[in-house]
Amino acid sequence: MNQIISFFQSFFCSIPRLVAVALGIVWAWLEPTLPYALLCVFAVLIDCLTAWRLNRRIKATFPKSKADGKLKSAHMFKMVSDLAIVWFCILLAEGVDKHLLAHLGGLHLGQYVAAIFILCTMVSILENESSCNGSAWARAVQKIVTSKVARHIDIDEEELEAAIKPNKAKKHKKAVKE
Repeated sequence: MNQIISFFQSFFCSIPRLVAVALGIVWAWLEPTLPYALLCVFAVLIDCLTAWRLNRRIKATFPKSKADGKLKSAHMFKMVSDLAIVWFCILLAEGVDKHLLAHLGGLHLGQYVAAIFILCTMVSILENESSCNGSAWARAVQKIVTSKVARHIDIDEEELEAAIKPNKAKKHKKAVKE
């Protein structure tokens, strides 16, 4: 009986150690990719901020549109799932780099995956900031990237251009009169 009691006592005393070892292994696996994942999170947060600003500009410009000027919680799930997928891709790339292609001297594949994701997010940020924006730099950027206004108010590009052109003509006439 004493042997069973001593076994369980030693087993339950070692559980915190086993948990600490498991957490240490997970941390050692995740820690090298943490800076890349945090940069991806930062880029997505900026993208969300610029999407919110675009939604507010659309609400001000087209009050009868579906844009409500608010952040949507439905889009939050997509953002979190995209970040999880990117982090898993970074982890996979780091594993391939360290274990399969170690003989090539370290290609830093996780950094490339993060850089590609951040580059795509930066294009989205530029699209958000240049859409429904009348400044000169925004018009120049709109010649390169697409406008997201049509997606936000759910109309065709031609209808959007027709709606914007009369507003531009009114502003131009008002400026000429002054």
